[in-house]
Amino acid sequence: MHSRRLGHVFLWVGVIGGSFVAVRDPSAVHWPAYGAMAALALGGVVLLRKTAAQASGTADQVAQRVERLRDALVRADEELRALHEELVAQGEGADPYAVHERLDARLAEPLAVFADEREAMIPSFGLAVYGEVMTRFAAAERLVNRTWSASADGYIDEVRTCVAQAHALMAEARERFLVLAPRDER
Repeated sequence: MHSRRLGHVFLWVGVIGGSFVAVRDPSAVHWPAYGAMAALALGGVVLLRKTAAQASGTADQVAQRVERLRDALVRADEELRALHEELVAQGEGADPYAVHERLDARLAEPLAVFADEREAMIPSFGLAVYGEVMTRFAAAERLVNRTWSASADGYIDEVRTCVAQAHALMAEARERFLVLAPRDER
């Protein structure tokens, strides 16, 4: 853990220090100082790469995190689906002010769990799957936040629109997670 912190310190001190050296006197960059900062930053990158596997945990820990991801994503998708269906069924009688309370009660926890555990997808599925899932999840999460605001302000049309879009995106994220996951993870 200390090695990762040290790697981050080296990286950021090198990058920021190199930036300051480069702009201090634009007509005459002090190349030895700039080179030292670049070397420090590269040392940080090397240290971070060496400790990356250690940071993600053992295979069993990663598998447990992936299972929590799956559960959180399924729960978030089911909650959004149910909310969307209820809003459609209620029609004009839907109470916009009740939606943000429901989001807090039923959706905040699975969204937080998924966001906290998301990096377990990288060693398990690779960056391509991570990108596919996270692009949709992040967009859905932003729409959930927008829904919350629209609900607190009483704009039922905006609530309906955002919930429908968030539901569609979360369903896509869930589908991609389940379809693109390695066969032994299904």
